[in-house]
Amino acid sequence: MRRRVDRSVRLGKGWQMSSALRPLAPVVPVFVLIAIGFVFARYKKISLDPITEIVVYLGAPCLVFTSLATKPLFAADIAVILAGAVGIIAGVGLLIWLYALLTDFSSPGLTLPVLFMNAGNMGIPLALFAFGEPGLQRGTLFYVMITLMHNSLGLYLLGGKGGAREIFRLPLIYAAVLGLLFNLAKIPIPEPIFQPLSVLGMSVIPLMLVSLGYRLYTMPSLTWGHSFAGALIRVIGGFASAYLTVELLGIHGINRQIILLYGSLPSAVINFMLTEKYSRDPELAASIILFSTVLAVIAVPLVLWLVL
Repeated sequence: MRRRVDRSVRLGKGWQMSSALRPLAPVVPVFVLIAIGFVFARYKKISLDPITEIVVYLGAPCLVFTSLATKPLFAADIAVILAGAVGIIAGVGLLIWLYALLTDFSSPGLTLPVLFMNAGNMGIPLALFAFGEPGLQRGTLFYVMITLMHNSLGLYLLGGKGGAREIFRLPLIYAAVLGLLFNLAKIPIPEPIFQPLSVLGMSVIPLMLVSLGYRLYTMPSLTWGHSFAGALIRVIGGFASAYLTVELLGIHGINRQIILLYGSLPSAVINFMLTEKYSRDPELAASIILFSTVLAVIAVPLVLWLVL
């Protein structure tokens, strides 16, 4: 069962973008939705907990399953995306280690947000808007792999316990396994089942972006010093690590584009919540998240200009 989605992004009826500005097309809707959440947080205080629960336990698993199950995917693609994710984490980890040697400073509040990018809230929408359904599929696969590392290596770095058990409590892991099974075994999904799952999955994309904007507004006051350096390592160092990985492994096509895009993404907001939970320098983590998100406004269009 093949489904095709038009790659073009329409930002307004009849509005034509020049080729030089075309990389902005996928970025504009993403940052507009983030800005909406940011402005909304200024005038209305709500609890994001119910939205988060819907995203984590319903929407994200449906998005993962439907995007992985339907578009043709090969075992080689899975291996390549995994290699890209590991290459970025390893490269950025090396840069964090070198920074600690040069500055004699290390903290989980720096390590966690620099190491783990926003593969979900920002990565998945950008992958969809920039590369269509094939991008959504591979971006979702990348997100699953980063989530696995985040809930194992990330919790280990924080000094938390039970990371392995947390992985198996996430429904998206089972959705990913099921989606890959359906894909590789070429099991068709009946349309009456696929459609509601697809609608529920796609609905979380604007929810994730608006929630991200809301979270950014409600973060505590900024700290400077190591924060900006951490943001630079996350975005620029992440892209450099991704570029080195795809060059060394000879990765081409849509897999190369996704790996380069994800390498340049800012830090995930979940890093602040984890550092706050374990009291591991959350102010530093929050500042890195904010600075890297602002830096991504410039960096992501540049990366898309290079890869599109």
